[in-house]
Amino acid sequence: MYPTILAVLLAFLAQAPSAALPDANRPGSPAADDLTAEVQRAVAAYNARDLSYYENALDPQSTYIAEDGGVIAGRDRVLRTFGRIFTADPPRRLEISDLSVTRRGDTGWALFRWTMTAGPETRQGVTSVLFARGGNGSWRPQLIQNTLRAHGGGRPMGMGASPAASAAPAVSPRPGASPR
Repeated sequence: MYPTILAVLLAFLAQAPSAALPDANRPGSPAADDLTAEVQRAVAAYNARDLSYYENALDPQSTYIAEDGGVIAGRDRVLRTFGRIFTADPPRRLEISDLSVTRRGDTGWALFRWTMTAGPETRQGVTSVLFARGGNGSWRPQLIQNTLRAHGGGRPMGMGASPAASAAPAVSPRPGASPR
């Protein structure tokens, strides 16, 4: 159900001319900038392996969709997943580009491309995050969805050869194990 809601929101945005957006939704506005800053804090916390950031930022109902389609629902399960990711060796490093944020009232979303490295392995993809403003005014991720850029062509890090070093992937009902 959540991916459907996100798809509808994204389709709506694609049809809305940017000039029709209120100032609070335009890139560079203070409202958009606080959401941009939240995304940047999340990336910095990921790279620092700072689980406490996510303990405070995630909503109890947050859902994380891994690049293989695996759904991890609820803050506790997402935190356990991030805990495993943050203790992996070699450490993962996330870099983002093409960040776009939009806000409508107490709801906002961010879209960005990412490159993930872990030792010699590299993956690229796209993430969309649906946010809701919490009671204290902070942005809380409700839905985080990751998609590999070359979807179906790679395996999650630590699960075999990197996409660049592998031949055509074996046919499977599921592209690969998620980092759960």
